[in-house]
Amino acid sequence: MIDPEQLRALSRLRSTLEAFAVAHWRSATDRSGTIRRLRRMLGRLREAATRGDYAAFHAVDIALHRMAVESARLPALLRSWDLVVAELEEWIGRLQREYWPSLMALYREHVFLLDSWCSPDDWMAENATHQHLEAGWHRVAAARGDVRPEIDPVGRATAFMSTHFANRLEMGWIARHVSFVSAVHLTRLFRAKLGISPHQFLRRVRLDRAAQLLRSGGDAVAVIGARVGYRNASHFVRNFRAEFGVTPLAYRRNVPSRSRR
Repeated sequence: MIDPEQLRALSRLRSTLEAFAVAHWRSATDRSGTIRRLRRMLGRLREAATRGDYAAFHAVDIALHRMAVESARLPALLRSWDLVVAELEEWIGRLQREYWPSLMALYREHVFLLDSWCSPDDWMAENATHQHLEAGWHRVAAARGDVRPEIDPVGRATAFMSTHFANRLEMGWIARHVSFVSAVHLTRLFRAKLGISPHQFLRRVRLDRAAQLLRSGGDAVAVIGARVGYRNASHFVRNFRAEFGVTPLAYRRNVPSRSRR
């Protein structure tokens, strides 16, 4: 059995390899075929999660991640990934069985991951890859009462929301499966540390990103609202005006032309 420090180092190496692979195939002119194949694999993952079949889930999970690496079409990269995962596979399977009582929760983490891989933002895909592959370590540490800084509940939640703000996010789910505390306790921690609630933090992240997109691009307001997580354009405009004092269109008109280059 590999000692814990070696496991952690190998997990970080796997994370680095996958992030590089995803960045490589995302740079391709047409990545739609890769995304379709990954979506189909995600459907198989859901089927295994629905049945509560840990063995099948584990097999499909490994296959999905391998497909993401293979899609980079760099044989040396794939060989390196195969070697690393061969060392980790037994530990990964045990981790899933012992620390994820709900496979549907783990399936949803893969939904967030794949959505980030399909997003228009490279930084989002990279951050999500690292966060996804670190989640197991954080879950184990939280279950054992470890209080190291990197598993701080507020830090975990803010990092997750700052990456996945475009998705539909429920604070109860984030509290349980990202921060490993109750929703009430997470809100209390947010107010003590940041002076705002988790919902307020998420809204601020979304609106700050919307402001960046308004300054740098020409997409329609409704498109930008959807890109940062708003399903209702009027709700987006109302929140934006409350935050910045002007509508998104007025904000864009008032940005100096040099800021949009």
